[in-house]
Amino acid sequence: MILKNLMKPIAAGLLGLGLAASPAPANAIFTPEQAMVDLTYSIHQYAKARNPSFQLLGNGAIGLLEVTKDESAESVEKLLSSLDGFLGESIFYISKDGNIVPRDEQVLAYLDAMLAKPKNKGLAVWTLDYVTGDAAKDDRNKGEIRSYISMTSPTTSLDEIPEMTGGNKKDVKTLKDAENFLILNNPGAFGNKEDYLSALSASPYDVLIIDPYYGGSHLTAEDVKSLKKKPQGGKRLLLAYLSIGEAADYRPYWEDSWNDESSRPAWIEKANPAWPGAYRVRYWTGAWKHILYGNKDSSLDRILSAGFDGAMLDVMDAWMTFK
Repeated sequence: MILKNLMKPIAAGLLGLGLAASPAPANAIFTPEQAMVDLTYSIHQYAKARNPSFQLLGNGAIGLLEVTKDESAESVEKLLSSLDGFLGESIFYISKDGNIVPRDEQVLAYLDAMLAKPKNKGLAVWTLDYVTGDAAKDDRNKGEIRSYISMTSPTTSLDEIPEMTGGNKKDVKTLKDAENFLILNNPGAFGNKEDYLSALSASPYDVLIIDPYYGGSHLTAEDVKSLKKKPQGGKRLLLAYLSIGEAADYRPYWEDSWNDESSRPAWIEKANPAWPGAYRVRYWTGAWKHILYGNKDSSLDRILSAGFDGAMLDVMDAWMTFK
């Protein structure tokens, strides 16, 4: 799941989550920001030890790039060393009162200042805006001026493959090599897995970011391998979607007893009203980390075993739930 406008507020009413805040643990050293950076770093260390070329793209991490009393300069540097790229949603356009309007210049200046940090480190900076027509053209122009790689989508459902002609014939080995990317998180519009994989294989994109599951079953190593060559020539990267800030009741790790709120473990927080079936989690807990990585049935280990080239870490702004 990718959610819109989940970046750190710089003024009251800006970029809010709309979720009820939960109390932070009674630990004077703990900060939600640091806990998310630590989790990201642990995932980085674990994945790179198993595949040194494994790429990590962070979504919702822009607010963690600001040095504050709760986010040190050292923590920001740790985050920058943990990711190969940063994705920002609704950077140039937002939905306001039912209309799509350009981002406020003050907020855009803040976002540019934050994204300059990974950009200056030589990391990939990508943007995703939900616009069409002239706004989509303007969006891509704004991204090009800033040396961002931009994707536009008419809806937040991310269930279709936008048409793109031509395409880069060069091999893409890192996120920084990419000239374009596609996020397709919801494959339900395709009749079956064969049609889904065929459509992805025929697309010319340098990077495909997809859910590692189709129809409740994890994609196989053979499925993954079939998507790694672009039709125009050259290798591309295949990244798996991985939420590290929310649990979902449609994932294999979800236990039937958890459908009863009174039976859920304490690390599962309230439901996210913007996405049915999703729940914010206390992402610093051992139970959640066990689900994410470190054993053969964990999400990241299955992604690695299937041969994905990397993962997009989503809902990295979950730390704001605990402020």
